[in-house]
Amino acid sequence: MKLCSRIAATVLFTILIAVSNGSAQNKSGAADTIVLHAKIYTLDSKQPWAEALAIRGDRIVLVGSDAEIAKLQSKNTQVIDAKGRLVLPGFTDCHIHFIDGSFSLGRVNLEGAKDAADIQQRLRAHGAAHPGDGWILGRGWNYAMFPSSLPDKKILDEVFPDRPAFLEGYDGHTYWANSKALELAHISKDTPNPPNGVIVRDPQTGEATGALKEAAQGLVAAVLPKPTRGEKLTALRAGIHWANENGLTRVHSAGGDFEEFDLYDELLRLGDLTLIDVTDRHDPDFRK
Repeated sequence: MKLCSRIAATVLFTILIAVSNGSAQNKSGAADTIVLHAKIYTLDSKQPWAEALAIRGDRIVLVGSDAEIAKLQSKNTQVIDAKGRLVLPGFTDCHIHFIDGSFSLGRVNLEGAKDAADIQQRLRAHGAAHPGDGWILGRGWNYAMFPSSLPDKKILDEVFPDRPAFLEGYDGHTYWANSKALELAHISKDTPNPPNGVIVRDPQTGEATGALKEAAQGLVAAVLPKPTRGEKLTALRAGIHWANENGLTRVHSAGGDFEEFDLYDELLRLGDLTLIDVTDRHDPDFRK
């Protein structure tokens, strides 16, 4: 799944490795951060629940009672009062397209839209916030948002008659393009379906409706502006920040990240990689 799926942060209070910015060189025995008055699930079968924990540097050094952890407090210790909230270990997302999802955070989000009118409202707001003639990109529309189960370019053309728009469906299997995007991709009623893809067509005219299934989306993707290295790094930092805020400390890439290992290496060197990215070893493109 992409990053745009949301975790209900209101029902949990997750402690991440990235929480602490304290010095790893603390030799005094005091903690950099302590969490008190919590309901902590430890994953220890002998002692599954605890009240408090202490962090020093980038490690949780002790889990126990409020009284035990309070002994590690000094004048420089950050104290977090959990007020009885649930504290869980960091989550692992076992299927994610991280760099694609990171880019989606800065694009229009159509998740949860009720219908085509709601979609148009979100698109207008996004376009107003990002003026110009550049591409409108986004994701998250659902088949149930349309009476015929598939979107039509006409809905997008009403909002962006002269600006290309290209929107990914929530499942990543169907994309939605407006007339300008189809024009730039040279898609017409004479364009054949690519291998493993379908250009959905109007049954009466044969014209492309704007819905592109599976590999057909690649016809438009091929003419999209390529992001710069700096833009990729900015997107990844935003994605990592979002993941940490939502309790993710480890992810398994399901594709799209293998060609960007050098970017992750750079973030690691700079100390910005507060998320472990594990590639999918079953993917044929996995690089050992």
